[in-house]
Amino acid sequence: MKASIFIIFCCSLFWYSCAPKLTSSFISDTEGFELRKAPKLFYSCNDQLQYIPDSLTSMKYIRVNVHFMDDSTGTKNFSMKDGEKYMRSLINNANKRLGDNRKMSLPVGNNTPVIPINYRYKLVAATDDPNDRGFYKHLDNELYYFLNKGKHRNNYNRDVIKKYNIGGDSIVNIFVLPHHPDSVKSKTYKPHKTGIALGSDLKVSGLFEDPSKPWEFATLLNHEVGHILGLSHSWIRNDRCDDTPTHPNCWDSNSGPPCDGTYSNNMMDYNNSQMALSPCQLGIINKGFNKLLHKNRKLVRVNWCKKESDTEIIVSDTVQWLGSKDIQRDIRILEGSVLEISCRVSMPQGGKIIVEPGATLKLINSYLHNDCDLAWEGIEVQTRGKLEGKVEAFGNVRIENVVENSPSNL
Repeated sequence: MKASIFIIFCCSLFWYSCAPKLTSSFISDTEGFELRKAPKLFYSCNDQLQYIPDSLTSMKYIRVNVHFMDDSTGTKNFSMKDGEKYMRSLINNANKRLGDNRKMSLPVGNNTPVIPINYRYKLVAATDDPNDRGFYKHLDNELYYFLNKGKHRNNYNRDVIKKYNIGGDSIVNIFVLPHHPDSVKSKTYKPHKTGIALGSDLKVSGLFEDPSKPWEFATLLNHEVGHILGLSHSWIRNDRCDDTPTHPNCWDSNSGPPCDGTYSNNMMDYNNSQMALSPCQLGIINKGFNKLLHKNRKLVRVNWCKKESDTEIIVSDTVQWLGSKDIQRDIRILEGSVLEISCRVSMPQGGKIIVEPGATLKLINSYLHNDCDLAWEGIEVQTRGKLEGKVEAFGNVRIENVVENSPSNL
């Protein structure tokens, strides 16, 4: 018995010592590549359907602040104390609704997937003042009010934004304006809840006139920020999404003709729900989050440049990345698998792409970097005996920000 165990041990030791050893080489730039001509099928990285959130999509936090406009008496809008309490409640409710994406109600009987919405609002200070909580009040007799009807309407006027915006285009400035007191006195004027997105900022009104129900304005905020993020009204024909059908924009099931009892629940329609976003709409939003020079990206708190976890992203099949991505973990391509990157990918600080023996990484007009100019470790290509990992490069390929003391540079 002991002899048998000894023989097995010796055989195992012999096999292990003779088995091909795993070795690695590192790629830090494109100097060693044979750059081939890119395939005829060229990906522009602009297809919004390639940006629909998936398991690799991280939560994004849109920076916001709040301005209360008032006249010189300081009595036509919330006080700072009451206003901050009101708006915190409103924003919290808006975030809660974003966390509860509903199934699309149109078309009737649809099987449109319900994709979790991957963004929330984050109140931020725009200055270094320790007392700055992201809330501001301005007394201005000329610019304090909101008027969306009549000869002197100012809903599209940007003067208040130009004068009081704080944070430039990196923060969504929410301007809370009361309806003009003279208009409110009129029997034909209703100080209803209303708002308008102007560039990266927005104006809202009707809040001070309805001070006890901040949650009722949460969908208004979500709707207007939807416009800021690139969404159109979804009942129209040219909103760029096939999964948002045209319809007569009915408020609810009791709406009169041409409504037939069915109505939309989409955030970008006018209805009594506004609790749904379609996959395509989320694709439009996330394309803006992921395109380097897009205005949406400037509004988001940067949280993608460092590793979020030591758990690797495993590629175990043939996978194509046809949209830009910000990755926060190492990537491992298993034997027999292929990862094709056709756009920009930001790798986390200290991260790397591991190409196992028998695996392939294809880079097609791709750009690998760290978006914060932090150092990552490059591409580790593994070899075991005659089986080796492959990296193939096509067209305009760039690799940047690889750490200077990476094994690829030794």
